[in-house]
Amino acid sequence: MDAERGGSLEDILDNLYEHWKQIRKETLAQLGGREALKIIDFHGDNWADIVGWISSTYKREEQMNIVYFQFFRLFKEVHWLQFIFHTGNYPMAYRNLRYILEMMCQAYYIDTRYPNLTLDEQIEKARELEEKRIFGWHIVSPVLCKVFNKTEEEVRACFKPLWGDLNKYAHPSARQMDLVAEKDFSSLVADSFNENLARKLLIVTDKVFDIVYAIVLKKFPKAIGLARRYEFIDEWEECLPNTISIIGSQIN
Repeated sequence: MDAERGGSLEDILDNLYEHWKQIRKETLAQLGGREALKIIDFHGDNWADIVGWISSTYKREEQMNIVYFQFFRLFKEVHWLQFIFHTGNYPMAYRNLRYILEMMCQAYYIDTRYPNLTLDEQIEKARELEEKRIFGWHIVSPVLCKVFNKTEEEVRACFKPLWGDLNKYAHPSARQMDLVAEKDFSSLVADSFNENLARKLLIVTDKVFDIVYAIVLKKFPKAIGLARRYEFIDEWEECLPNTISIIGSQIN
């Protein structure tokens, strides 16, 4: 690639970055800062606090398992979700959310079956599951049954609609194309802000992380006492009903 062509391509990327900046400005203007920055503000803070609670109540060796390992990776995912949200690429955000949900369910699935294995051995079990093609709802459903003490039928009624929403964007789906096209046809070919899609995505993000926090606190129950005294517990009660069900309805 010669220097002239390289410079031209950089100009194209600079224009793209400027376009994303304009979408971010529109997102902030239309939703307000509280909603437009909620992913990194609310869920980023939650991640940091939960990590702190676990670190203060569990020894280092007790943290060396696949559930904590995968949860620790989520801070970067939160940043990327916020960035993708601000670029108006809502389908990509849904794909990332599906990845996050299945990753955490897979971790819990492995840890409950092989709690005495080392972290490296648990990661190897994850590889074995992939080779056996045990993934998707076959992983998610039994984990949610165990975490929330529900039957398969109850889990299907409560959580399968969410799983369906995430899968519309993880696989080629006519339903997804119809949804986007009827809301904003231009978003099929270029990133753009759409208030309805943006607000729906924020709701789905809360639902996914609600499950994630419940999984982590179920694995590390000593942290629940600190969660009950959390200064922002009112926000959790508003946005995270499943997590609240794990830490208990009586907030001290």
